Amino acid sequence: MRTSLKGSDGIGTSTLRAIILAALVFGSVHLVQAEASDGQSGPLNDPPKCNADRGHWTVGLISCTNESHGGYTLFSPFPSNTSYLIDEEGREINSWRSPGGHRPGASAYMLSDGSLLRTGNIGNESPGNFSGGGIGGALERIGWDGTLMWSWNYSSTSAITHHDIEPLPNGNILAIAWEDRSEQEALQAGRNPAIASDSPGGQGNIWPDQIIEIEPVGSNDANIVWRWHAWDHLVQDYDPEKDNYGAVEEHPELLDINYVTQSGNQAGRADWMHCNSIDYNAELDQIMISCRGMDEFYIIDHSTTTEEAAGHEGGTYGKGGDFLYRWGNPQVYGKGLSSNQQLFGQHDVQWIGEGHAEEGNIILFNNGAGRTDPYSTVEILNPDHENGHYSILPNGTFGPLAPSWTWSQEGMYAPVVSGAQGLSNGNVMVTIGTMGAFHEVNPAGEIVWSYVNPVGSNGTFQQSLELPPGNLAGTTANMLFKGHRYESNYPGLADKNLTPGSYLEDWTDTCPQESAWKWDRNGDGCTDDIDSDGVTDPYDRCWSGDDLVDMDQDGRPDACDEFVDSDSDGTIDSEDRCGGFDDEIDLDNDGVVDGCDDLIDSDGDGVSDALDLCPGSDDSADTDEDGVPDGCDSTPFGVTTHDGNNNNSTLSESLDQQQNNSEPTPNSRSGLIEHMTSRSVLGYFLMLIGTWMVLYIAMTGRSKGNPLRKETAFTLTDAGHMEKTSPSPNTPNEDTPPPLPATGLPEGWTIEQWNFYGHQWIEMNER
Repeated sequence: MRTSLKGSDGIGTSTLRAIILAALVFGSVHLVQAEASDGQSGPLNDPPKCNADRGHWTVGLISCTNESHGGYTLFSPFPSNTSYLIDEEGREINSWRSPGGHRPGASAYMLSDGSLLRTGNIGNESPGNFSGGGIGGALERIGWDGTLMWSWNYSSTSAITHHDIEPLPNGNILAIAWEDRSEQEALQAGRNPAIASDSPGGQGNIWPDQIIEIEPVGSNDANIVWRWHAWDHLVQDYDPEKDNYGAVEEHPELLDINYVTQSGNQAGRADWMHCNSIDYNAELDQIMISCRGMDEFYIIDHSTTTEEAAGHEGGTYGKGGDFLYRWGNPQVYGKGLSSNQQLFGQHDVQWIGEGHAEEGNIILFNNGAGRTDPYSTVEILNPDHENGHYSILPNGTFGPLAPSWTWSQEGMYAPVVSGAQGLSNGNVMVTIGTMGAFHEVNPAGEIVWSYVNPVGSNGTFQQSLELPPGNLAGTTANMLFKGHRYESNYPGLADKNLTPGSYLEDWTDTCPQESAWKWDRNGDGCTDDIDSDGVTDPYDRCWSGDDLVDMDQDGRPDACDEFVDSDSDGTIDSEDRCGGFDDEIDLDNDGVVDGCDDLIDSDGDGVSDALDLCPGSDDSADTDEDGVPDGCDSTPFGVTTHDGNNNNSTLSESLDQQQNNSEPTPNSRSGLIEHMTSRSVLGYFLMLIGTWMVLYIAMTGRSKGNPLRKETAFTLTDAGHMEKTSPSPNTPNEDTPPPLPATGLPEGWTIEQWNFYGHQWIEMNER
């Protein structure tokens, strides 16, 4: 019969294990709660760099991770006369209101002294009758504190600035401007009269683009110190009588006056080129201009004089004002088919600045207007050049054949405006202008920062309400041209107060008593408790799980602990064979850890060690049925002895006779057994106590491995008492059977009994 191991009070192993585990949990919880309480005196964690996930928000900071570049973002909403600088969390750092009350026309840049240089849309105030998308006319420089430092208008009946400007290192400004050319001038330049050229105002002229370099003077004047006119660099194959007649495909440095890409009522309109961005490379002294009407961008030499810029020779690169490079639509210069076209109404073409992996290459927003299935992309190009000299591929086009990096997202399509900027950390900031949205994208194409302009014509929008539509189809009422990101170490910010204000948008702060910046992931104004363990994130030791659960009490919450070992046995809980007990303790070597073993039976006799009468031997083997197992019985059989008179008697009888001459002790076989049994009970009790001490030590992890055990033997004293002894070094080797007596085996003995008990028989008969 198998006996289950029980505690001394009758509690089963599984119950005892549960009690121990509960005690561990209680201790862990109590300890962590105390530590969390003490920790409230100061945050345990540094605030995250950027922390937002606000899918339900419609404006402001939508999402942000620690991969974002940081710094400050500048933008000028079309419906507003104010430009805004925000930090990474979408909080206002500064704003500049146009002293002239102008809406943007369309770009704005911060200068190295912290002032703002912006374009202004003078609209109906312009003296001319020409108007087009991105019209400007005014330039303003506004101090950090909002005071007007300089303003100047370039607007007349024959010219007006539009779209973009570019501050130069010498303090001058490059600007794109339309200029009026009459129908007669157009015919003289070989323009096909079948191409319509009526302007929106009804005047039948053409308005190509020019670039002017402006030197500000005083507070309201300027000098134009350099010019470049696209009109000076035309080619055509329509009228051989004109001076600029030639094979278009043989002159990639010139612009075909008769090429138009727009369709419908836009075909050949007065805004024929529609250039929309300008950039400057100080290292190469080159200017890059993007022209949506051609689906191309161009690079020209800035080192020329104005006279050289009007011709085809001169300057660092020896080509005067001709194109040094062009890319996007080889059809414009007679190379390739429509299938070779790569740009479709692009915007914001610029060189990538320092720090980015593609530094010195070109980035742009490819709007996709005109694609078979319209969609927008951001692209990076690597033009092949040597010190600013660009080579042409064997097929007659300028390389590369394809972008080196492209990014888009499902449903992204902005037919107009928008932009892209390479950041020094390798990310790219994308402006989807039609939706007033900014995304910062890492090289893998993942969005790590997202913000939506919250400013419209009537002020800011209410958070979480749907944005109204804009004036153009597919746009929203928060439309903008593009944004620009500035590093935190940008010189213009060096001595400025960058203490952030609140969000630009109207929102509800549900915890106004808390300063939850950087700890408010969901945007409710309250400090987060992401894992809902009752410990707020600034004080949380483990954001991914409950701080109050530390089963192994090692000071690390289990959810963030790679090695949870509740019973300290060196085995992780998930691999533990016996939770709450030492896996190394298995006294009976049965493969079941003692703490989870219902029967610890070291001698394999079916009796648990705690109740074993004869450890190391079979308790059920009792040949002489005297209540003492044979393994602990010095006379397991009623063995025969011989007295001096050759009278046979049993060992038991001989013992009885010896007892008659001793102190009052059992004087018969039954008395001896009774006496032995009473001593055994005491021994068993002591053994039980000892066993439980071993188990207790094992469970508390204070001892490991199997305890040493000694063999036990029983001998008879001269007085006839049974005593438990340990083998003496001088005791004969009981593993070797003794020689048989001359008379042969004692009566009733087998050879197996003699081999095991023969030494005792000889010892008894030699007395």
